[in-house]
Amino acid sequence: MFDQRLKVLLTVFGVALIVILVRLGQLQIVQAGYYRQRAERSILYHPITLPFVRGRVLDRTGRVLVREEPCWNLTIDYPVLVAEATGDIDVSKTQAKRWKRLGWFLETQSDDELLRAFRAAREAMWDDINAFAREHERGATGDLRERALEIFDRVSRIRRSVAARRGFDAPVAEETRPHAILTELDSNRQITAREIFARYPWVHVQPASVRRFAEKIESFAHVLGRTGQVDADVVAHDPNADDPFACYRGQEVHGITGVERLAEAFLRGRRGLLVQDREGKIATQEGVEPQNGQDVSLTLHADLQRRLYQLLGETVEQVPASSGGAIVVLDVPTREVLALVSYPSYDPNRFTELYPTLRDDTDRLPLWFRAVASRYAPGSTIKPLVCLAGLMNGVITLETKLTCAGYLLEDHPDRWRCWQIHGTNQRKAHGSIDVVAALTGSCNVFLYRLGEQIGVDRLCSAFDMMGIGRPSGIGLREENVGINPTPSWLMTAKNLRATAGTARLFAIGQGELSMTPLQVANLMATYASGRFRPATLIRSSQPTPEWIIPAKPEHWLAIRRGMFGVVNDVDGTAYQYAHFVHDRYALVGKTGSATAHPWPTAYRVPYTDASGESSMAVVPAGAQGPAIKRFRREHPDATFEVAQVKPFRYWPLDPPPVGQRHAHAWFTGFLQATDSAGRAEWSKPPRIAFAVLIEFGGSGGRVSGPLGKAVAAEMLEIFGENLEVDRSVEGRRSKVKGQKAELDFRLSTLRPSSSVGHE
Repeated sequence: MFDQRLKVLLTVFGVALIVILVRLGQLQIVQAGYYRQRAERSILYHPITLPFVRGRVLDRTGRVLVREEPCWNLTIDYPVLVAEATGDIDVSKTQAKRWKRLGWFLETQSDDELLRAFRAAREAMWDDINAFAREHERGATGDLRERALEIFDRVSRIRRSVAARRGFDAPVAEETRPHAILTELDSNRQITAREIFARYPWVHVQPASVRRFAEKIESFAHVLGRTGQVDADVVAHDPNADDPFACYRGQEVHGITGVERLAEAFLRGRRGLLVQDREGKIATQEGVEPQNGQDVSLTLHADLQRRLYQLLGETVEQVPASSGGAIVVLDVPTREVLALVSYPSYDPNRFTELYPTLRDDTDRLPLWFRAVASRYAPGSTIKPLVCLAGLMNGVITLETKLTCAGYLLEDHPDRWRCWQIHGTNQRKAHGSIDVVAALTGSCNVFLYRLGEQIGVDRLCSAFDMMGIGRPSGIGLREENVGINPTPSWLMTAKNLRATAGTARLFAIGQGELSMTPLQVANLMATYASGRFRPATLIRSSQPTPEWIIPAKPEHWLAIRRGMFGVVNDVDGTAYQYAHFVHDRYALVGKTGSATAHPWPTAYRVPYTDASGESSMAVVPAGAQGPAIKRFRREHPDATFEVAQVKPFRYWPLDPPPVGQRHAHAWFTGFLQATDSAGRAEWSKPPRIAFAVLIEFGGSGGRVSGPLGKAVAAEMLEIFGENLEVDRSVEGRRSKVKGQKAELDFRLSTLRPSSSVGHE
């Protein structure tokens, strides 16, 4: 019985063995060619990353402001850069053996001979790279092998950052790819580079892209911002770190300022992947198509932005003490930003070339985004809000009259005074005036008394209602939120108590109260409409939320009538300089002169060098911290005491006249529809509001007023008499029937002669 079972079992095993042998014969003999081909095709080359094209940035009319253009980069394999940066012999030996196996060095060479040959080839490579850069690259100087160390340091930081996130150390993708030594080669230069560097197998000419800005783009430089190379910090905080097609890599760029950073999530696309077999055939099933970034449309109008930049520059250059300025234009119903101008600026296409000069210009600060990043005392532009707060809180009525004798306190007529009449030592005395007259004449004394009665708490509540101390809504990284100096803020930040004097200063837009030009423009848009709404810079179909300011219609009417008088009444502070004549519109506005302190532009650093010799350095910088940081970078072996680092030079260079102070010059306004008799039709809401600032300009009316009138005229010319901000521009520019603003300033009339509240 056992023998029979054994025979059955052996028969089963025998049949199974025969089946297996038949199948093996079929696979290895009959179908050997087919499976050999499949096996070979399954051995893939290194996957090739397919780059995406970063999205474009457009103005509201569809004009391209910045785009991606193809170019080529000269790159070097990372291990070769490591050998150069570290001098590691083992890395050099490994690389030499690798290229020997691939036929680039003689098989008969010994290890020592191979190492010497590799080092000689590497040295010759750097000589060729430096010679090529000097001949073909603009501004190239020095030995470019220093970039090998920079790349090694950057990749090492990325590796440490990734290791900290993972919890263990391991190679990163940046260590497996070539890195760019020269970038932005055009078609002709890349052909030359291929010919020169063909004898170095570790050097490559690879396709890439470069960010290109439109022509005459200086007016957009700050708002568009810049891109920069990804660093360890970006990798460490990458929201797409787990997505191999969207995560940041060390050779890529990302937005670091302006719209480039704000819209990074839209502008940035997703990489693709191309996989090839040993025969170079594309494995389509393994590949991934790249996804290009999206285009982003701004609310800005290119024609208006460029024209206002030109007008602002002409004004600033005729004011000897001025360091720059800003203009912001808003669409009142939507609060879309139509112009966001800062002067001076720079050509972003030449940023790398110009950067040393831009950085060291601490007098004019061309890198500073004044329209959103700089905060200033708003001066008299805040007075309509203070009057509105007084009316809303019942502190005064429309019939209330207060007396201005040119000063507030009889016992101290030299303190708390009204503004100084230009060209004299006299102070304006307005007499007994109401709210409308106080705004028309910008009476300081009226506002001093009103500020005392309202008090700091209620003033700051009104400031908060208008967005002071909070982001404007545009979302730019550079934005400063200003300061709403509440009593708690004063105590925490300044160790000060709120007093009656504090309320007086706030009521005329001085003291710790500060705003950006964008916030002041939005303040004027709120005056014009009675509604507060955050500003927007990126076009969207979703409007921002708004809230109605809880003031009575008659209160708003009084505020607007007062500002109407500023420009259109012979007693108005801007009538002489900004009165605007037009068939359908009147310019309504408010002047302001805000006391400003000179700012440091260079610091003196006494130090002792490595040899023990004492010396002194003058470092261009706008604050002590940046001055110290730059000094340490330029003098790493020096010793010094921080307490001895003091300002050496200030801007403005010349002190103000005796008894006076420097001041920034404001004019802010909107265009109000009028009837045939020139009377304001308050039932028709204004469409456009704006703010103009001239740093250290002195008088808001005399200096910024004419520029404000020019801004109004330019808006009518560009948008037409119906102020259609989205109308087609080509061939349809209407002519302004009324008076176009003149900017024929005389240097003698633009000499700053300002004081607190000087209009």
